[in-house]
Amino acid sequence: MSKRTIEDKFSIEMDGYFKGIENKNKSEFEEYDELLELGKALADKDFSKDSNKEAVFNKVYKNINQYKGDNIMKKTSGIKRIKVAIALFAATCILGVSLMQTSFAQEIVEKIINKITIGNVTSIQIEEPEEEVNAIPDIYKGKIFDKDGNSLDIIPEGYKGGMFTKDGEKIVRLSHGKVITEEMDRLYRQEKLLVVSEVDKLNDYTCFNVGIPTYLPEGFEFDRAEFNKDENGDVKDSKYIDIYFTNKETGKSFICYQTFSSEENGVTTATDGEIEEIEINGVKAVLSSDRCIDMDANGVIYRLDSRRLFAKDELIKIAESIK
Repeated sequence: MSKRTIEDKFSIEMDGYFKGIENKNKSEFEEYDELLELGKALADKDFSKDSNKEAVFNKVYKNINQYKGDNIMKKTSGIKRIKVAIALFAATCILGVSLMQTSFAQEIVEKIINKITIGNVTSIQIEEPEEEVNAIPDIYKGKIFDKDGNSLDIIPEGYKGGMFTKDGEKIVRLSHGKVITEEMDRLYRQEKLLVVSEVDKLNDYTCFNVGIPTYLPEGFEFDRAEFNKDENGDVKDSKYIDIYFTNKETGKSFICYQTFSSEENGVTTATDGEIEEIEINGVKAVLSSDRCIDMDANGVIYRLDSRRLFAKDELIKIAESIK
């Protein structure tokens, strides 16, 4: 088994395990097999009679790979990425519960160096990973090129040139063996998302009162809100909303994610930057890497992501103005 495909293999095997299909064959990597057993053991834990363990695992794993705040995965790949995913799964579901007693389990737990829980929000600080190059998995070999049409096998850290198809189309992400171009992403968003551009209409689609900042940094204004459509293509009493505030001159945006607060909808975030507890209008909140604020207030979980567009003082001022 190539190390470049280990992450895809793990995802596929865990998906099969949730569906009752188990591959009992050992791989050539003992460390991988130990990881897989740990993943299965966590999946077997009876965290709650009402919990959807597959949904929890997939949500955490997705957040690790496409984290909306500090994308720690930019610095990790292969087994290391899976380690962090399982570490967050463990932190989300079984903090305080014994893990499998393997050396690898202990190593995973030790990656979590700080944790702050406020209401239904848990913020985790993970030890900063070593710098690595990101090897492109075999499944994507021959599908990813640089802007000059050269096939890519690895993407060095800090690579800013972007990824393209052979025909020069910009690739925005990789998903289940497929490259997703900007046009494919646009069509997907058109099908799966409802975009609302009228701020006074947002509460028509949620089961909670949406909070809007009354203070915005100079040049920024409300742009749009996005909702995930249900299986019928509708949006009603949504528990989630993503709100974008954009500077029309620069085209740059920051985001306020809001979630109906409940134990079931609890949010776990991770960063390799520092986390600290602060107060926003007398309510406890978490500041992560000086760029994101998470808080649970008035029945709503707020995540305000500055995308490093302005200083933390501005971010705090925005959070304090949410009404």
